[in-house]
Amino acid sequence: MSEAEPEVRVRRAGTTDGDAVAALRRAWVEQRGRSAPGADPHFEHGFATWWRAELSHHAVWVAEARGDAGWEAVGSLDVAEVAAMPAPGRPGERWGYVGSLVALGAAPRGVPRKLLGAAVTHARERGLVRLVLRPSAAGAAFYRAAGFSPAGDEMMVLPTGGGGS
Repeated sequence: MSEAEPEVRVRRAGTTDGDAVAALRRAWVEQRGRSAPGADPHFEHGFATWWRAELSHHAVWVAEARGDAGWEAVGSLDVAEVAAMPAPGRPGERWGYVGSLVALGAAPRGVPRKLLGAAVTHARERGLVRLVLRPSAAGAAFYRAAGFSPAGDEMMVLPTGGGGS
């Protein structure tokens, strides 16, 4: 690490990190022009509700960079753990769905790689048989370089009309 590069640490998020992860997601969406700054004033409340309900079967990591004011969150990654239903002759297996890799524009180089590395280590330690994801066109090369390979056709989706969106 050169002197110009800030120190980066990646740690597993805990129950008290919801506000920091919500702030990262808001900033990331705004940086990409997908939302006007301050749009959706109810986002943080909705995120807090999601965080309390979902954290038990998600593993979330936060990347922090050391700056003049201390450690600042600059990225995060979420893996939802899924338990497949067993069938005769096929035991149930657990796998992870990688979603929501966020690295702010000001994040030091290598933050996405460090976050993904933490998720892969976690998957191996938990005995997950695979990690799956649906990368954006811009992110596909990153995931291929990390060892992911295409797994057939695109995912298929059936909108159910639930949830009001």
